[in-house]
Amino acid sequence: MNLYEGWTSFVAQCVGAISPQMATNWVKSRMQLSAYTAATSRGPNAGWRPTNRSADNLSRHEHALIVSRARDLVRNSTHVSGALERIANNVIYTGIKPQAARLTADGELDHGFNRKLEQHFKDWAEADEVGFDDIQRLILNHLWQDGECLLRFYPDPDLMKQGLAPLGVELLECDHLDSSVDGLRENGNFAIRGVEYNRKGHPVAYHLFSEHPGDMRRLMSRESVRVPAVWVRHIFKPGRASQHRGISWMAPVIMEMRDFSEFQDSHRIVARLMAAFGFFVETPYSELNNPLGGETDDDDGFIPDYVEPGQVVTLPYGTKVHEAQFSHPGATYEPYVKTSLRGSSTGFGMSYEAFSNDYSDASYSSARSSSLEERRGYRVQQVLTGRKAVIPTWRMFCHMLWLSNLEPAMTGPRVPVGIQYPGWPWVDPTKDANAAEKMLGMGCTTRRKICAERGEDYDEVVEELARENADLKNRGLLGANNG
Repeated sequence: MNLYEGWTSFVAQCVGAISPQMATNWVKSRMQLSAYTAATSRGPNAGWRPTNRSADNLSRHEHALIVSRARDLVRNSTHVSGALERIANNVIYTGIKPQAARLTADGELDHGFNRKLEQHFKDWAEADEVGFDDIQRLILNHLWQDGECLLRFYPDPDLMKQGLAPLGVELLECDHLDSSVDGLRENGNFAIRGVEYNRKGHPVAYHLFSEHPGDMRRLMSRESVRVPAVWVRHIFKPGRASQHRGISWMAPVIMEMRDFSEFQDSHRIVARLMAAFGFFVETPYSELNNPLGGETDDDDGFIPDYVEPGQVVTLPYGTKVHEAQFSHPGATYEPYVKTSLRGSSTGFGMSYEAFSNDYSDASYSSARSSSLEERRGYRVQQVLTGRKAVIPTWRMFCHMLWLSNLEPAMTGPRVPVGIQYPGWPWVDPTKDANAAEKMLGMGCTTRRKICAERGEDYDEVVEELARENADLKNRGLLGANNG
């Protein structure tokens, strides 16, 4: 009972000694002050009193433990590691591609220049020293495991020797942030666990360790280095306005998946123990030295430890052999597994069927509906990755390309850009193609949008069609194939 309820009860008892009716009215008036049932503090909810501290304060002392537990699940849980792999396959696939969008003086896309710049970026991204598509997958994995990561840029003259933009990029885990740098700084700025902000609340610098603090093989200085924010992108998705550091996206399901893994391990051990027993021997002779097997001096009383195929064994008189029969796992095993995985799949934004690879109870309509809902969630993650990582990388790439003068047609360090996200094939090609054709006929969509939904570049498709038609025409096959 809290102070509010205690005071209400005390006053009601005092008043009730004089007038029970007045005491009843007093209690009713006090109860009306609690307008929400969610604020009730009776019964099993009496101990549920969560704190209203800021998001940064809540995660300050628990962040490291949450991250380590999430990483452990990714290493050791097949369901968790498989879910993250499936998510990365849908969100990143072969990579999120930037598309140059510079316009000509007539307001049309400058296809020639844009294609050249996109080729520059492709050559740079596919270099062994960069591997930008692999970095994108790592970014997504760290967002799920750690809730945040750092993308650091730096000049790399060695790339320029290969004819590439002299831009180096590395992905740093959140462990590189020096969390001891916290509070008011001498220059008037304010730091929150390694991230330094100015008076407007904008990040101006990151205090980073040169080596991973958990790498015991290297001798590292405990002194962090202040890196200006222009060279670093802090990638995370805040869940509250007071949040300045990321928290693992797996946080709501960590304990549930841990309990499920322990449950599976326990059942696996029980199953192995039960499989070790093949038969039970019942004998009326209590004086038999070793009725369950082993060496004895009397061959007539010998009962073998193992029975081989075709073996004939003479057992002592009166001995009975019973086959070991176990009913494990029981009837509650499968419902529990499905319930646990169904709840965890919600935390990963996936359907139960996709999370568990169990499509035994799924119909075509339900599978299609869940697939469309999953893709909407994947698209949100694609947009986040594009906005937080790909576009900043493109801007830094264009700036370095312009400074190196590797593309003379560039008139400045900034080039407008769009994003080509990976798409998905049609679930039912015939029905989806008919629907797309009708939408196109009604003027509700465009060919460019249809291509984008499938993860294809409209300009590349049109150019490829033109080349194909020209080739067919040269070979005299255009009429036969196109009617």
